[in-house]
Order: sequence, then structure tokens, then C-alpha cells
Amino acid sequence: MPAVTVGLPASLTAPGPARDHVCEAATVGEALRALVAQAPQLAARIFYGDRLLVVVTLNGRQLSPAGVQDMPLSAGDRLDLLIPVAGG
Repeated sequence: MPAVTVGLPASLTAPGPARDHVCEAATVGEALRALVAQAPQLAARIFYGDRLLVVVTLNGRQLSPAGVQDMPLSAGDRLDLLIPVAGG
């Protein structure tokens, strides 16, 4: 499986600083599950059941929520997780 980096903003890791996790995963879903296995306290901030609570970017490009967990990854890819913001 390829090694990928998952970037976490401070809004997800608070009260700690933003940080990166490196894991081996073939898909976005596998990377997120590997992240939660390394840091179980993030599970409720990333998932609601099978639904994602975060926006995912792959190498700087925002991924569509539809099928995002099945998106294949390559060695050296970078995922960044962002908290969606709503307002008016």
C-alpha cells in the first residue's frame, strides 16, 4: 500500500497544534480509518456513522463528497481534512 500524508488543521486537533499523520492506504477511506486507528479521539470529529463530517482535499484539490472514500491514492499523495463552515 502506498504511504500518504493526512494533514489535520488545528480546528480538528485542538487544544493541540495542527499536525500531519503518515499512513499506508490505497483509498481515502482506508487512510481515514488508519488515521482514526492512530488517533481514536478524532473519530467523532471525522465520522458520523459512515458519513464524513469533514471536507477532504487530495493534493490541494477538493474532492466531491460522493464516493470520496473510494478514491484511490498513490504513494506520496497528501490529504488535508477541513472543517466545513457555514454562515450568512
